[in-house]
Amino acid sequence: MTEVQKAFTAKVEQALRELGAEIVAFDQKHQVPAWDITVDRGGHIWPLRLVTVGWNVDELPVVYWRRPTPIWGWPHVSCTGDVCVSDREGLEYDPDDVPGVIEWLLQEATRLLAHSSVMAEKKRTLAFADELEGYLRNDGSSSVILDENLDTTKSLYVEVAFMRRGRSGPIASKACRINQGTTQLPACHQERLGLLDVTIHQIYGLLSEWGNDWWDSFLSRLSPSQRAIAISSKNRGVILRVASSFGHSLLLLYWGLRPAKMRSTYLIQRQDHEYLVQRTGGEPVMRHVIVAGCGSIGSRVAEHLALAGVTKITLVDNDKFSPDNFGRHLLGKKSISKYKVDELATMLKERMPGVQVEARATSVQTLLAKGELAGADAIVLATGNSTLERSIARRAFREKWQSLIISTSVEAAGLGGHAIAMRPGTPGCLDCLYIDPDTQHSLPSMRTALMEPGQKVTRQLTGCGAFTPYSALDATRTAILAAERVLANIPLYSRWAGEAVLAKAEGIQPSATYDALRTRRIVSDITPSEFAQPRCPCCGV
Repeated sequence: MTEVQKAFTAKVEQALRELGAEIVAFDQKHQVPAWDITVDRGGHIWPLRLVTVGWNVDELPVVYWRRPTPIWGWPHVSCTGDVCVSDREGLEYDPDDVPGVIEWLLQEATRLLAHSSVMAEKKRTLAFADELEGYLRNDGSSSVILDENLDTTKSLYVEVAFMRRGRSGPIASKACRINQGTTQLPACHQERLGLLDVTIHQIYGLLSEWGNDWWDSFLSRLSPSQRAIAISSKNRGVILRVASSFGHSLLLLYWGLRPAKMRSTYLIQRQDHEYLVQRTGGEPVMRHVIVAGCGSIGSRVAEHLALAGVTKITLVDNDKFSPDNFGRHLLGKKSISKYKVDELATMLKERMPGVQVEARATSVQTLLAKGELAGADAIVLATGNSTLERSIARRAFREKWQSLIISTSVEAAGLGGHAIAMRPGTPGCLDCLYIDPDTQHSLPSMRTALMEPGQKVTRQLTGCGAFTPYSALDATRTAILAAERVLANIPLYSRWAGEAVLAKAEGIQPSATYDALRTRRIVSDITPSEFAQPRCPCCGV
């Protein structure tokens, strides 16, 4: 041992003794220090193993419950005895305080074990059901994909690949994807599956691999109808839905065409819409949103809405993707010269399986003329054409659409961005922002703009095709505001003002509104009633 290693070992062992732990053995296989100890807590002797990642506690050490056989059915304990005292997310401690870290670890490990030990076995196993998938993952279970909602009324199949172990080894099968009648993976064989709803008690002792002994015991705990499915000659495996407090775990017990002594448990890697949205802490948003304009802002609005759980999104844009957009758009090289809406729809469906995305490679004027905008729950206008968006808003107010309408835009050179949410029938609209509050006369530009009017900021690098300079970060910040307005479903004008380093470097003069926002003399969110104008020809009464 080096002097550093000796000093660390001495520090750990001193801490263990001061905590009343008896050191049974010490080893350092592969430079991984480990101490076998026994700890007396409340008259209960716990045989534990403390393992540090290296010769320090920069990473949280691991505490194992030393048992000769795999541990099953104990909450927060893996099959190898790893006591999960922390999920290691958000955990903070002083890495130099070795005694303090060891003390906390042993206290938490013995507390968890003691808490579970006094529970009735049935109750303890029920608590363990919530951790079943993590338990089997730690035991080495592979995953199989399920990328659609599980429909119990349809037949279930598994797509299986056959691979040789080594150059001359036996051929082994691997379950790759579960489907309900339609295969997707090339060079895969399709096999029939059964479906069983079971309790955690019925699968007692299940590990990542299982043989005849476990299977026979499992069958004995099934009802006659469950058993009939499990032993059906048509099935080459069964999907288990194991009830838990949050719903259920999904597992695949697979034996295939050539049953072996040891068979496999697969974790079903769900990719359905409802499950993925729940993983974000939300719920599916059963709404239809039209995003008109799929440039840098609109594409990101659509992305955030899809990831937030909006169930249906219609993309409207008749432009094709150009490499000029690489610096600030979601799309990349594979999308060059293809319609933005088609490429974006494909991307969103891959990002959030189950979301309905309709691509309309046409102008928003075409949909407006056909009356196809009014039926949506929300309409995001990210066209970059304020005249067009004012026209759409006027028609929406005139025809009393039920849709929430959000006009969103970004200003040049990092000045900021806007997301203006309005609802027909409620005072406060886009036209109100083009009216002088004092004179009630029309203005040539939006009075809340962040750049002083009359300045030219567009650029031309090729002699034609002017563009407004703003970054992907500017587009993202603005898109988030617009997406938040959709999800909140409340009329509100949100805006942000940036540091505008580029604007200042190029002598672009910010407006009084920009200065007020940066110094917080005015709020960034204002209600429609606060900016509504009484003589507005669109929403005024």
